[in-house]
Amino acid sequence: MRFFFYLSFLLLLTACSKNKRIIKHIEGRWRLEQILLNDGQYSYPNEIHVFEQGEAGGKTFATWTKYSSDFSDTIVGSYKINKKGNRISFRDDEASPVTEEEATIDDFDKTMLIVRRVDGVFYFYKE
Repeated sequence: MRFFFYLSFLLLLTACSKNKRIIKHIEGRWRLEQILLNDGQYSYPNEIHVFEQGEAGGKTFATWTKYSSDFSDTIVGSYKINKKGNRISFRDDEASPVTEEEATIDDFDKTMLIVRRVDGVFYFYKE
């Protein structure tokens, strides 16, 4: 019985810490180097995405800015990571009305972020 209690506690601790770990390391500049589209083709946009420090818990949005590869186009928006740390929501705050898109976080570490959206898989690398 104790074993199951400890196992449950560890699972709960791990689930909570994933959100905090992502929030802690996502801050900074990320380059979107490639997109694997649903039809199997690749796209190489080389956009820069800047994530500001967010709050753990998945309740509030933090600032997110997207720059085109030549810095001629900028989108200012916000993002939040859900409590489990497996989904990210991107919001375009400049659009009228404001648009929001949710995506799945497939993989994450200090230098890499892989996000699955409706149109494909996005590969971000920290600068």
